[in-house]
Amino acid sequence: MNKPQQILVILLLLLPSLGKAEVSNIVVFFDGSTAITLIDSIEFDSLKYIDRDSGDTLRIAKKKAYFVYNDFGRMFYYSPSSYLRMKFLEEYGGFVRMVNGNTIFYDQILFDKKMIRPHVALYQEGDDLPFTKVPFQDIHFVRADGSVLRKSVRNGFYTSIGSFTVSMLLQIYSKFNASGQLIKAVINGVNTIMPGFPPEKTGSQYHSLTFFTPAATMAWMMIDLIFDRRTQYFRPLEREKEYPRSMYKFSIKVIFNRQIEKIQHRLKEKQAEKDEEEKKKKQALY
Repeated sequence: MNKPQQILVILLLLLPSLGKAEVSNIVVFFDGSTAITLIDSIEFDSLKYIDRDSGDTLRIAKKKAYFVYNDFGRMFYYSPSSYLRMKFLEEYGGFVRMVNGNTIFYDQILFDKKMIRPHVALYQEGDDLPFTKVPFQDIHFVRADGSVLRKSVRNGFYTSIGSFTVSMLLQIYSKFNASGQLIKAVINGVNTIMPGFPPEKTGSQYHSLTFFTPAATMAWMMIDLIFDRRTQYFRPLEREKEYPRSMYKFSIKVIFNRQIEKIQHRLKEKQAEKDEEEKKKKQALY
């Protein structure tokens, strides 16, 4: 038997198994639960698929999915929350836990966010290799190191300054309504949170501000450690085993941008309908 004939025989033997092979699309939800599906379509605001377990055709809001991928390395959808969590991790060092149980430490991590076979680059200082490259879909979770507490410090500072700024603005508004003098109301409002020289002239809320700022910082650090917010989960280990916490990430910026996209999408749909009607009218004339 010559070589071409051998190849032909091998292909004929493989064809039955290839015919039975089916691609599974996995929808991962924010709690870590999954659905084994056959994706029908991904539209602007929804995801339509056939559930492999029940055989039902389902349509869900796209915002309910964390991400969608298949077992051949293809990504169909990344949620805004997944992008935000990747961006968060890229600021810190830490380690990656793979689905096979292996652990890889890194000093810097970069996600390429591709749709076809996405990978993650792990950089280690002093390593002979420039970086380690691992498939995104093989990552169970990524945990940032202790340097992530810098974010807790920032959150504490912004919480304190934001709270006292709102309080000061309310006081300015109240005094302006009472006196009608805006500049005087602003000066008095600012002075309430400023240190005084001499100390007797220190603002009435200055000591509260200096106490509340470190207290808010400590509170954020405790919250981040207790709820393990430095750990970001990706591929679940088991279908029925959920994440320890939800991977949904609230963002006013994302919500605002999404509303703008919805308005733009509706305008495009209306314009398309209008163009279609005009096209039909022109066709009716001939």
